Amino acid sequence: MFLGDDRIRLHRRWRWRGRGSVRLASAAPLAAPVIDPNYFAKPYDLEMTIEVVELMRDIARQSAFAAVNGREHFPADVARTDAEIADFIRRHGRTAYHAVGTCRMGGDPASVVDTHLRVRGVAGLRVCDSSVMPSLISANTNAASIMIGEKASDIVLHQSS
Repeated sequence: MFLGDDRIRLHRRWRWRGRGSVRLASAAPLAAPVIDPNYFAKPYDLEMTIEVVELMRDIARQSAFAAVNGREHFPADVARTDAEIADFIRRHGRTAYHAVGTCRMGGDPASVVDTHLRVRGVAGLRVCDSSVMPSLISANTNAASIMIGEKASDIVLHQSS
């Protein structure tokens, strides 16, 4: 949705309930992984996305924006009912979020990375980014990712001393 030349971006107001996956396509090390974001596997996620579209429209119609309000670009007139909005979202929606949890850290045997960021079963390898987060945080992942890297640095420095 646009107001004049500027975009209004509403970030999600909920935590996604559906979970995607990343898996190996083959044993070939250069083969691209199979990534399935599994968008809208849970009806709640689509319902909340429709609600955000409606909220964005409501905000854009407010008198405070009258002087700068341009036309709605997406989804515009092609999507007015919930069913039309859902169809538009399924066809054109994409994420602006960073994937997390692909190498979940934890103390249990099912986690990929242990609490010292070491990959289980692979000597000398650590994962030091947002992929170790068990689930998506409510804020931008940048600061948390920096702190994970800082913690990894601290762990490695103190292990050798």
